[in-house]
Amino acid sequence: MKLKILMAISLVGFLSGTLQASEQRGALVLNKIPIYEFEDAKRLGCTEIYDVKFGRNVSDMREFRNFFCQGRYEMTVRGDKGRTVTLYAQFNFGQENGFLVIKKTDDQLVWVHDLENLPAGQWTTIPADRQSGGYEAFYHSGSGFDQNLASIKWGQWWQGDIPRKAGYQAPRDEESVNR
Repeated sequence: MKLKILMAISLVGFLSGTLQASEQRGALVLNKIPIYEFEDAKRLGCTEIYDVKFGRNVSDMREFRNFFCQGRYEMTVRGDKGRTVTLYAQFNFGQENGFLVIKKTDDQLVWVHDLENLPAGQWTTIPADRQSGGYEAFYHSGSGFDQNLASIKWGQWWQGDIPRKAGYQAPRDEESVNR
């Protein structure tokens, strides 16, 4: 009898710890998935989660233990409708190597598997489905963007409809898309 009570207490303690840990996840979770053709067997441990609390801008992601591993990122975003986050492929929120703006359109968890599978230079609306909440995305492409994330910024940092810094000159192909 004492064994059953001890097992029940242990199970309740384990489950409450697991639930508490899942509740403590940040508003943005990046998962780095190794690119196996570039990794040897010793480096397969490069899969790791980078957890960012809401409102914490990260100008330099090198604090992420597996930052230098070869891999592609996927992401989840938690929070209320309208929550906006931008991922940059350059330190200090630089835009030259590409960026991706995600703006939630509902209160469900948003899960983006392929960060580069979006049309460049325009807003795209992705409706909610069984795996993810809905969101709007603006992707400014960059070479190997999904492998080179380097900084993160919360909220709307741009003026007007299209995300770009003041004085930014869009490349010709982007200008034609936005006319």
